[in-house]
Formats: sequence, C-alpha cells, structure tokens
Amino acid sequence: MERRALLSAIGGSVVALSGCVRLDPSADPATNGTDDGSTETGDEAADDGDGATDTLDVELRTVPHVVTAYEPSPSRGIDPEHVVPESEVPAALRDPLAEARGGRFETDDPSDALLAAVDEFRVYDRGELKPYVELDGTRYAFDPTLPTFTAALVDEEAEGYDEDRVLREAGRRDDLGSEAVETFVNALTAYGPNAARGEYRRCVRPGAVAAFLDEYDYLEDGRGVSRIRTVVENEDPPYAITARELTGTDMWDRPVVDESVLDAEVVAFFERALVSRHRAPALTTPDRSQLFADDVPDAYGDVAAEYDEPPYYRLDGTVYDVIVGEARYDRLPVSVSVAASEDADREFTLRVAPAPENAEGDAEGPYTFTSRGALPSALWVVYEDERTELDIVETEGIDGPRPSRSDGEALESLDAGDEMAATYAVPESLPAGSYVSRGLFRVSWSVPDRTPEEHGAYPFRLKIAVG
Repeated sequence: MERRALLSAIGGSVVALSGCVRLDPSADPATNGTDDGSTETGDEAADDGDGATDTLDVELRTVPHVVTAYEPSPSRGIDPEHVVPESEVPAALRDPLAEARGGRFETDDPSDALLAAVDEFRVYDRGELKPYVELDGTRYAFDPTLPTFTAALVDEEAEGYDEDRVLREAGRRDDLGSEAVETFVNALTAYGPNAARGEYRRCVRPGAVAAFLDEYDYLEDGRGVSRIRTVVENEDPPYAITARELTGTDMWDRPVVDESVLDAEVVAFFERALVSRHRAPALTTPDRSQLFADDVPDAYGDVAAEYDEPPYYRLDGTVYDVIVGEARYDRLPVSVSVAASEDADREFTLRVAPAPENAEGDAEGPYTFTSRGALPSALWVVYEDERTELDIVETEGIDGPRPSRSDGEALESLDAGDEMAATYAVPESLPAGSYVSRGLFRVSWSVPDRTPEEHGAYPFRLKIAVG
C-alpha cells in the first residue's frame, strides 16, 4: 500500500510531529483508543487469539488532520517585562496618566520631573520608548507629546571640518569620562556590518552631553567622519499625554479569540488537542501537544476565516496557538509502504522512497527527510496506559536510526531511485490484540526556478494486529 501526503494549514501553518494514541479505559485491555478519544471498532477490535503462535498484520492508514497546540512566547508582541506596574510608575507621571486615561493630559510647562519620568521608559542606548503601564489591572500605552532632544549623524562624510571639533574613533573610545556621553556616542556611531548608526532621544538632555556638544561637532566611526545633527521635537507648547488600552493583538502581535465567543464544540476540540498524549519523549518539545484527528468542527473553519492571519485562542485564561493542518495526499513526492516481516513473527518494515512523479508540479532531489527521534519515524503504542516504544532492529539506506542533531531531529537525504527502510519489533510484553501507532516525517525538495524549496509533512497511522 502506498500513500502520499502534504499538510496544508486550515487557519495556520502546520508543525506536525509523531504521536501515539491514548488507551481508552472503557475498551478491551488489549485495544488502543483512537486519537479522538473514541474506541476502535470493527476490524480494529482486539483479537485475543489463542497465544499459540504469534502472527502480525500491519496496515498503513492516512491521517485527515494534525492539530498542534502550545503556549506561544508572551514577548511576541509587547513583552510583559516592559509593562510597568502601577507601583513602579514614577510619581511625577501618575496624575498625568490618570488624566490621560480619562481623555487627555495637557500642560504648557512640563516639569523636569515629568520629562525625566518619561525618559525612564526608554530602553537601549538609542532611547526607544516603550510607554507601557498597568493601572488598576488594565494595561495601557501612553503617547507623550513633549519636548524631546534628538541627535543623529548626518548620512554623508563631512568635508572641510575643524580637526579639533572631531572625536576620532568615537565608538571605540573608553575614555569619554561619563556614562551619559558613552550612551550618546554609542547610540550614534556604528562599527562593523551588524551595527547600524542610530538616533539618540531624550526629553531631558544630560548636562554631560550638553558639555560634550560644546566641544565636538563631528564623530568618526566605521563609515568615516560625520557631523552631529541635533533637533528638539515638540519644542513649543501645548504639550500633552494621551493613553489607550492595550488589546490582545497589541500584546501578542496577533488577534486573540476568547473561548467565550467560541462554539462549545470548538472549545472541546481544542481541549482534546491540549491533553492529547502525543508528547513523546524526544519527539516533541515539552510544551507542545499534538492530536491526529479524523474530523474538524465546521465552526472552527468559520472562526479562522474571519481573520487575515491565524489568531491565538484564550482558553481558561491561557493563550494558545492552535494549528490545524489538513493532510494532502496528492502533492508529496514520496511513496510509503509497510509489510510484516517474513522472517520474524513480531517485526514489520516501513519503507519510504522519493517519488517525484507523485508531486504536484516538478520536483528535484535531493529529497531531505527529517523526523524527531528516528527515521522514517519513531513509533510506539500504549497498553494499559503505559507507552511502549517499538524498537528499530534494522535499517536500510539510513545513516543510523537515532538522531545526530542536537535538536533531536534525524536527517537523511535521498536521490530519486534511493530508498530508506526501518524494521520495527513489537515487544513480547504486548499481548495479542489490535494497536494503533502514529508516526510522521517531513520531506523537502527543490522545484526548478523557485526559491525557497518546497516542503511537506507525511503523517500516518499504522494498524498493528498481533495474533
């Protein structure tokens, strides 16, 4: 039997990994449950056998959907570390922010303390403002229209300058005499290809910087000698501060959909993915769960279609990225087959080979296969709620069954006409019965006149019947 597959996203890109089913406690002790939590029936029911002689039958089956769920980094949008709690907001800024929340704070004469308080929200040498506060449990971004001193280097090499007004090798000097001046010089200058010139910004110009500018008009860095240009923004009144409440999109850099607006069937579907036992050691990162599902609620597609980019979902107060992929068995340039061993009662061999003729469009090698844990895939089953790995006892066309990369990925490149295979052993500790094992590998290949390369994922189920 041969299958071809490519995972395409429904409302998001697919990150798919190998997985196993969980045991359904209501099922026969020798029968594994499905990914959905239901029980295998019909030809997948347990076959108790008489125990006299082991027989093994194995069948490759397709996977309609792969669901991956995890908690994304909270710093993807606005890093919570940059949201200043109310108790740490400078005193001079508290009353202006209270007015700004109600509409707008205005003044013709901002105090030095207020200007300095705004500067406390600047990060990095160049004075980037991260104006985020939490007041009464609500997060806000405030926008100050206040006098702001700025400085930058003119983007051209200076000519006819006074040598005494030039600070040579400015970015490499460690004798500037003041931390404020070092910050100023480092913000403006650049050395090497990875450091660009920047702009210095402060509401309050330090006295040491003012004294430095009385002495120097030019700086020399890796791009030559350039004149220092200074400007005061918002120099004339009136001055103001406004504030707006931060949204979920602000904080996460994506829309966040709360479970309160989701169909109950969708919430249950997400929860099933979150508790799925597709978290195999060495196969998924610890914070990711995965589900092989036969069906996806129609209501999920309706929600995903409302957004230009895949949203996050807040369930029970926690934000998750839930990625639902649809298997495409008509585009992947591979062939896959499985067969029970003729020489050993409890062994079977899984074979994978490039098949460019199966691709949708042109496909060129080498064909690079990857999978966490082992190639073609790490496999295991569950019996009496215990996970049992199926050991690889022999390989063909694979440079070792275990991963050599630090991220746990096994990798192999094949050309058209090559093949890789692994023989797996079902341990004697598993009694006669019907089991389901889940696996997945990824493949990438070249397409003429296209960059980057094409890639896809091949999820599969194996029905393993031990008699």
